[in-house]
Amino acid sequence: MTEPEPIAEENPPAFNLPGPILVLGAAMIVVHVIRSQTLSYEWDYWVLNVFAFVPAFYQALPGQLVEPLSIYWSPLTHGFLHGDWTHLLVNLVWLAAFGSAVARRLGPRRFIIFMIFGTIAGAGAHYLFHAMSHSPVIGASGAVSACMGAAVRFAFAPGQPISAATNRPSVSLLQSLGNRSIMTFVLIWFGFNFLVGSGIIPLGVEGHIAWEAHMGGFLLGWLGFAMFDPVGRRRFLP
Repeated sequence: MTEPEPIAEENPPAFNLPGPILVLGAAMIVVHVIRSQTLSYEWDYWVLNVFAFVPAFYQALPGQLVEPLSIYWSPLTHGFLHGDWTHLLVNLVWLAAFGSAVARRLGPRRFIIFMIFGTIAGAGAHYLFHAMSHSPVIGASGAVSACMGAAVRFAFAPGQPISAATNRPSVSLLQSLGNRSIMTFVLIWFGFNFLVGSGIIPLGVEGHIAWEAHMGGFLLGWLGFAMFDPVGRRRFLP
């Protein structure tokens, strides 16, 4: 007896995004709605002082800060704050595009841990270049960039779309350095971020683009991907 053929789903979901992506995206939207629609200028100023990442706060005396303990959580919480709707929507689009593949591959728990490290890495990289800056750093760009960096370790297998990346073997860091497609993507990405950060390519968002945070997140995802990846790797380079 032959088994019946599977019946294709007639009404596939409109948004086939992993749960962690939906949760993180919803949290960012809710935070931005609260800030932009309900908080006064004074209260939003308090939010930025307590939850945004401000490098100069690490050289300040505790009594000079609105909340001295904020230096411990702001490297993470700044990722939920955004300057305007354009800033937020750009991050959400790139999170959906690259974060979805990484989330499916790592699973919810590993992915959340990965995003935490990516956000902190972005803040750390920005601090290295702007340790005395009083300008608040906000946005999920560091974590989103980490997803991009991680994706290059498994997204360039010949003949396979990124949508099939859940169980795709990854390349080692050394192999990625010798892969022309990967290095072309990396160089273009770094060059684009530098041009955006220097203002040569405007994106239409308010404030300065913290391109150093993008670099920190990307390097964390690219160089440290093996620490989070539960899937084995094999050599697919010629």
